[in-house]
Amino acid sequence: MNIEFPEISKRLLAASGAALIALAALSACSAGEDTSGGDTGSDDSAAEEVVEEEEAATGDGTTPEAPLPAGSTVEITDWSVTGSVEIDGTEAVMGANEYNTEPAAGNQFALVTLEGTYNGDATGTLWVDATFGIWADGTFYDSVDCLNMVENDLLDVAEVSPGSSASGSSCVEIPTGAESYLLYVEDLWSLDGTKYFVEIG
Repeated sequence: MNIEFPEISKRLLAASGAALIALAALSACSAGEDTSGGDTGSDDSAAEEVVEEEEAATGDGTTPEAPLPAGSTVEITDWSVTGSVEIDGTEAVMGANEYNTEPAAGNQFALVTLEGTYNGDATGTLWVDATFGIWADGTFYDSVDCLNMVENDLLDVAEVSPGSSASGSSCVEIPTGAESYLLYVEDLWSLDGTKYFVEIG
């Protein structure tokens, strides 16, 4: 027996079916959406930490906590100065002169070489204008405290004219096995006593 539905009933059934299909599709889309609300706070924090670490690693050199990278040039008085360090230079120091004395027990000699370009108007002498040494675990060890002679001794380097360069070496007695070593260079004539700290490569 065939039952005839009124036309209005057919339309209602069709509309209901379409509504059910649309509702199912909407539910599927909602399930696949990102419910995080676009929160990228953790990623931003990580990026900020990386930037802070990079800035700390490339400081202005005025504190041991923010040293300049190894090989950096610092400006002191009328000089542009670059330094290099052989942190365990005991053998080189002792071989430079038969009268050199051994470091104290628990110590070693660092061999520091400074290279400077004179930017003044008259003449300049590098060892007169710059004082330097090694910062080791919070203590300063100055080159003037080591009286041993070394090859190309800085004290033997003569004064130079504007635009000329000079280089020389000196020994610094430092403790063996320190956790941290930095080269420091200071303007001998500065009133504020600013020292520049440079990493040792």
